[in-house]
Amino acid sequence: MNKTLKRWAGGTALLVAGSTLTVTLLGVTPAIAVGDTEPSLPAIKVAVAKVTQGPLPNLLSGIGELEATRQVMVTAEAGGLVTVIAFRAGETVRAGQTLVQLNDAPERGELARLQAQASNARSRLQRTRLLLPQQAATQEQLDEAEADFRQVQGDITRVKALIEQKRIKAPFAGVLGVRKVNLGQFVQAGDAMVSLTDAQTLFANVNLPERTLSALKPGQDMQLTVDAYPGRQFTGKVSTLEPRIDPGTRTLLVQATLPNPDKLLAPGMYVNAQVSLPTSEQVLSVPETAVSYNSYGDYVYTVQGDDPRTLSVRLAQVKTGPRIAGRVVLLDGVKAEDRVVTSGQLRLSNGAHIEIIPWDNVALKAPLDPASNK
Repeated sequence: MNKTLKRWAGGTALLVAGSTLTVTLLGVTPAIAVGDTEPSLPAIKVAVAKVTQGPLPNLLSGIGELEATRQVMVTAEAGGLVTVIAFRAGETVRAGQTLVQLNDAPERGELARLQAQASNARSRLQRTRLLLPQQAATQEQLDEAEADFRQVQGDITRVKALIEQKRIKAPFAGVLGVRKVNLGQFVQAGDAMVSLTDAQTLFANVNLPERTLSALKPGQDMQLTVDAYPGRQFTGKVSTLEPRIDPGTRTLLVQATLPNPDKLLAPGMYVNAQVSLPTSEQVLSVPETAVSYNSYGDYVYTVQGDDPRTLSVRLAQVKTGPRIAGRVVLLDGVKAEDRVVTSGQLRLSNGAHIEIIPWDNVALKAPLDPASNK
């Protein structure tokens, strides 16, 4: 009987030892015995920040592009052979400056003939006026002489207009683009010669959501940034609101006017725009990196406890508001002075043990507010 009991006890011990070995080989760490002070899993290192309460700038953000207030493709008004090109690509020209001259010799010959006719018609009209009081000419002859003179004058005006059309001029002062015509080329009416742009003042055409219509009005400031000058802001004034909403995108086109005296900006540039509105009321906000998103809603991890050795996190569902200057407004789910995790969320789960680090790896090694770690 005792031998049997010993064999059973030995087999049980071997079974337990084998089970322990199997668990260890599978990589599962056995739970620490009751009474140990060490946690079962290592703490996850995270960065945190406090939920702040206060006013935030109220900004409407949108995207758009720049447009010159005056920009045109200079074209030919009439057909003809190019005899003179009086400009260089890229130069600045004044209003009315001749850019291209077309062959106008036929029109000038016609003008000379008409001017001779006009001189003869004028003389005949003057003689008829002198003879009318002496009854040497009739009123009908006088009317006919006046009509002939006016007709010749009209023909002269028409030919002068044709000659003027052959002289292609700059309609306003600006900068010329790439030349699109060559000497000796025969052009038709409407053919492009060169682009002309006045970039001293620009329009910024920005699309904003239709819900912002009630908050917008002419005269508001618009802050603009472009990829060509990172970190630099340009300021314009809202000048026009499109009176209709785009039915395809449900957006409102807002146009702002901004000076460009240094010509740093160019028409066609892509811009990010923000329209400043009156400052919002007291709101709760957190850094953008604190909020996580999934199909079930938005959430943050809040820090639980005060003892650094036993800190943990709790998943809190939140309702988010607008994003302003790198922060997200939270409408519910947290309260002021709560601490939320701003980096390291991917490894977290509800109730996870954490260790707060003084550096935020997400925010380019930016030091956190020391008060956040308390």
